[in-house]
Amino acid sequence: MSGSQNEIQYSEPPPPAALTASGRPQRNYRCPAKYRDVYPEGAPPAVPPSTPASLVRRVVLIVRNPLSTASNIFGMWKKYLYRPSYDPDASLLPEDLYRSHDINSTPSTLPGDTVETSGYSNKTTELLMNWQNTGSSQKSDAEINRLVHEVALNPDFHLEDLKKFNAQQENRKSDTAAEQSPHLQSFQEASIDIEVPSGSKHIPSRKFSIPGFHYRKITAMIKEAYESPLALKFHYTPFKLYRKCPANGSGAEKNERVYSEMYNSDALIDEHDRVQHAPTDDPNCKREKVVASLMFWSDATHLTSFGTAKMWPIYMLFGNLSKYIRAQPNSGATTHLAYIPSIPDLLQDQINAFHEKWSTQKSEILTHCRRELMHAVWRFLLDDDFLHAYTYGIVICCADGVERRVYPRLFTYSADYPEKYVFFVTNLSFSNP
Repeated sequence: MSGSQNEIQYSEPPPPAALTASGRPQRNYRCPAKYRDVYPEGAPPAVPPSTPASLVRRVVLIVRNPLSTASNIFGMWKKYLYRPSYDPDASLLPEDLYRSHDINSTPSTLPGDTVETSGYSNKTTELLMNWQNTGSSQKSDAEINRLVHEVALNPDFHLEDLKKFNAQQENRKSDTAAEQSPHLQSFQEASIDIEVPSGSKHIPSRKFSIPGFHYRKITAMIKEAYESPLALKFHYTPFKLYRKCPANGSGAEKNERVYSEMYNSDALIDEHDRVQHAPTDDPNCKREKVVASLMFWSDATHLTSFGTAKMWPIYMLFGNLSKYIRAQPNSGATTHLAYIPSIPDLLQDQINAFHEKWSTQKSEILTHCRRELMHAVWRFLLDDDFLHAYTYGIVICCADGVERRVYPRLFTYSADYPEKYVFFVTNLSFSNP
């Protein structure tokens, strides 16, 4: 049409449908799912494509830095697997390893006293010696001397206070005061549950609660110990101890391995090497990793010299400290971890009513209860905080001002009856919490 007339625009016709070989329109059919092929796929990449190369995990290589020291006058020298950051032997004096105590320093007589060669000095002495030589045979001369000089001659001793004296009543008062001592107030208290069988296959076992378990947390005690001045004598890095000695006949020197402390034992050296690869709860932690060598000891003991009240303490010590210092009575190296309660009479009455064979198997049942009590106590003490510290360590600012990551490890446990029914092993392994 001409340009003067309205232009009419036509849309293009749709393309003709595709035809099959027979001339019919082709249709799109979807293949049923059960006939579709599943194509193989390659293994996933080590690093996702969207992950920058800088985030690739790196392997931290821990390099040992061995060190050997010079020998002392006895030919003793040390070999470290890792160079120590602190050596307590550098400031340790020989006097620190021993204490001179004369336990028999109290004289048998006072200065100026005269002793007759026949008979006793006076009537008072005669009465005292007659008391020693009669009755019990356990009254030694040293105890009699102590009774005289520490009791009878004490200015606070007054005979008139003994007119109504009764030893049994006074012991009961002392026992009550000891059980309510301020020392126990620093402990937490809990009840321990034990499981006791019924003695019959038709009646299930039952749990009984034992009250009066006093304890302190192991992790808190470790932190307190490593922050105390006593930690200045701790060996954070174990070592092998050798002695130079001449060979038989040849005259040539040879090195002989010496075992004297926990921190020069293979067990602690291997564990120290192992914790260098232990995980931490802080990925950026660069602190020195050390092992807290825990040593435990438990035994029933009397609270007073002549009383009837008893307790069953658990003591904790550190193998990082020299045995000569640990053995000193006033070193503070031995700390009380817990006080295990005894099986009360009320609980025995309850078990008597529950167990069918109590009358014939009382001793065996009580043995079972004591064994279950010990296991329950240690399950309680090895709590989640301890398991976390065992796996990841505890960050402690030690007495020398250096922050270290401390991994607690159990090395020894010494026990006496009734703990002999419990089986413990050293170098316990725990699964990650």
